[in-house]
Amino acid sequence: MPNPTPGTILGAYRIEGQLGAGSMGEVYRAVDTGLNRKVAVKILSEKHRDSPELRQRFVREGRAVAAISHPNVVQVFATGSFDERPYIAMELLDGKDLGGQVEKHGPLTSIEAAHAILDAAQGLAAAAKAGLIHRDVKPSNLVRLSDGKVKVTDFGLAKPVDPGSEPALTAMGVVVGTPDYIAPEQARGETIDERVDIYALGGTLYFLLTGVPPFRTGKPAEDKYLKVVARHLRNPAPDASERNPAVDRELSELTKQMMAKKPGERPSYQELINRLSGVLARLDPGSVPEIIASSRERSRPNLAIPTGPSASLAAQPDDSLDVPPRSGLPVWLIVFSAVCVALFVAGLVVYLQRDTTPPATQTGSATPVPPAGMLLVNKPDGTPWLFVDQKPVSAAAFRTVFADHAGSGDEPVTMISYDQARSYAGTRGGRLLRGDEWDAAATLPGFVIADGLAEWVESPEGKREARKKGGGGVRPDGPQKDVTFRMAKDI
Repeated sequence: MPNPTPGTILGAYRIEGQLGAGSMGEVYRAVDTGLNRKVAVKILSEKHRDSPELRQRFVREGRAVAAISHPNVVQVFATGSFDERPYIAMELLDGKDLGGQVEKHGPLTSIEAAHAILDAAQGLAAAAKAGLIHRDVKPSNLVRLSDGKVKVTDFGLAKPVDPGSEPALTAMGVVVGTPDYIAPEQARGETIDERVDIYALGGTLYFLLTGVPPFRTGKPAEDKYLKVVARHLRNPAPDASERNPAVDRELSELTKQMMAKKPGERPSYQELINRLSGVLARLDPGSVPEIIASSRERSRPNLAIPTGPSASLAAQPDDSLDVPPRSGLPVWLIVFSAVCVALFVAGLVVYLQRDTTPPATQTGSATPVPPAGMLLVNKPDGTPWLFVDQKPVSAAAFRTVFADHAGSGDEPVTMISYDQARSYAGTRGGRLLRGDEWDAAATLPGFVIADGLAEWVESPEGKREARKKGGGGVRPDGPQKDVTFRMAKDI
């Protein structure tokens, strides 16, 4: 079957036209016919149809990114299949990739580059927190939107933080990742963690500041794949300010530290975010919260107190400075304070005279009406709390988002992970119940509990907790055959 043409329907999406093509597949502009929003649909290329590894990697990208909810990561809405090839429906980004922008317009300023890498670091930190390594961070996978925000895209090589060993370079002649930004331990095929993405982000920062990737000589014979990788393994990180004197020195030094040969010498995401915020507080103070700038000021050492024979002279006040003596509080401040006190007293009187009858019994009070298939959950004091599904999500409903899921029908969906449950709920405009909410909802008439099944609930610190009548507990990562879930919606 040929690739989809304009008007082709893929699940909930109608194809409008092709946006581009890459090594793994084609990307199309489409419309979500139910929500009437623009989306991008990425379909595995026809030439990879018979490659189980690439099919698995493609599907993994969709599921991996769907588990991340962050403004600096492209949002995935659903996965499905077309012509026995998987596809991913994702956010349609209104912007351009940073690689293309630099190639067309030249290097970014230090301020622009710091903003871009700060956004990317925050997005990648969210991915790492969700247990994912991107493994292919590079300028073309960072998209700057029309509002200036940068989003991380193309998680096609994403892998869990504990991926085991990659194929060795010497054994296969190729390693997953882009050679211009590959970390030494990734090139050697060693066990890796999120610090390979920090290394690649440092190389990306170097490119944004200089217009060329690190360890490139500009000579085709010297810039072949293996020679570039060899420089990543042996050569010290280059200094961006030597190639481009306009680069901020602190930013250049940070770039080198991000590209340290030893993973333990690279900054963590939190350290990186703090340092980039500090650079921006100095270079572009109006663009970052005032608290960052003020904290940097507080962190600076006090001026040294002079010592020696001139110390007593230096400590004396300079009588030549014409500083008028302070005289009492300004009149405007006294008037302003009096007005504030009067407003506070008036507000207190109104508060004390309010109707303290519980909302549920007030005359004419409106009780929220639950959406179809949901129940209203009240707090212990009788006030409305949230809406909750009467029944767990069915396998058929789950397949509208994750079309390749094996289940079907109206029975509760099972064999889904905690992250998949959260992703489905977020895509449908809801969320998972919290533990205390589930316990309260379970007492309602009409709250259907499936026999023998527990249900995923939102847990602090990302714990995979499942709740059932009489208790619950933390579950291992991954799909569980005896766990389902239902959605909650805030009122």
